[in-house]
Amino acid sequence: MIKPLKPPVLKKGDTIGIVATSFPLPIKDFPNDPYIQEYKNGIKELESMGFKVKEGKNIDKVKWWFAGTAQERAEDINDMFKDSEVKAIIVHEGGQSAIAVLEYLDYELIKKNPKPFIGFSDITNIHLAMFTKTGLVGFQGPLLTYSLGRVWEEYLPDKKEEGKNLLYHILTSNKPIENIKPLTRWETWRKGKAKGQLFGGNGSYLAALTGTHYFPKIDDLKGSILFWEVDNTSSYNIEKWLYQLKYSGLLNIISGMLIGKLPDIHRTAWKDLEEPTPKEIIMEVLKGTNFPIIGEFEFGHKTVNIPLPIGLNVEMNADNLTFKILEAAVK
Repeated sequence: MIKPLKPPVLKKGDTIGIVATSFPLPIKDFPNDPYIQEYKNGIKELESMGFKVKEGKNIDKVKWWFAGTAQERAEDINDMFKDSEVKAIIVHEGGQSAIAVLEYLDYELIKKNPKPFIGFSDITNIHLAMFTKTGLVGFQGPLLTYSLGRVWEEYLPDKKEEGKNLLYHILTSNKPIENIKPLTRWETWRKGKAKGQLFGGNGSYLAALTGTHYFPKIDDLKGSILFWEVDNTSSYNIEKWLYQLKYSGLLNIISGMLIGKLPDIHRTAWKDLEEPTPKEIIMEVLKGTNFPIIGEFEFGHKTVNIPLPIGLNVEMNADNLTFKILEAAVK
């Protein structure tokens, strides 16, 4: 088991740094684009929680489909961990290229200056690398532009304040969140109870990093509760990613599983062949395992994200659909 490194607690008035680790933010080129307004909306949401913000110096860089070179993106992350004014870091957006920054991160610097690093989807790459290399608790939570700036208001506006309150609590309280209630409707996919260290992220990037030195040794994850989500992909990819995790040995040693929202899953078979549901695919791959499973948990795309701190001890009960974070994420 990896010993979690908890960052210091935040307070109102603290500064949260903003970085672009994957998808670009072309402010200079398209200052009036609705996407730029969503970024600004996200900043307003952080400010409404009592925080100040500070942008990374490379945040407006653009190269191909990502926010500048891998070195430039990593430089902003390293600078934010080095900056004593910055108390936490949130990622502007997900995308497809955060994996490229891993070799340029200063893990010794990060270990000496632990701070909450917030984001999900493609940011799974960075969470896993930091947790593996330093033990830093990863804050699987909202993205600034995508989540706070658009999706939370567009898809679940009546749950947005609950999501913000959970995020604020996990950043500013040295007390655990012992009873997180469903924001929508969770589902019992397999009964049972489990307690263990929380680990996970986006399913595709979990599979992509498995077996690399940016992923924990499988034995270090024994007894963990694995959480994962995917979005906008073909159904065969769910099967492929899960088999990769299964063949790595991970699915043989975890104690429980949380599955987030799975929006926009595309057909694999042509119309004349039977197409299974995502749940049917998942449960087919998981034959032979016996851990409890809760589905439709609130994390992932097109939903309000319940913050999930990688590395902390949690408890799940799939019988009565309850979930508890048993320790504070900050100290």
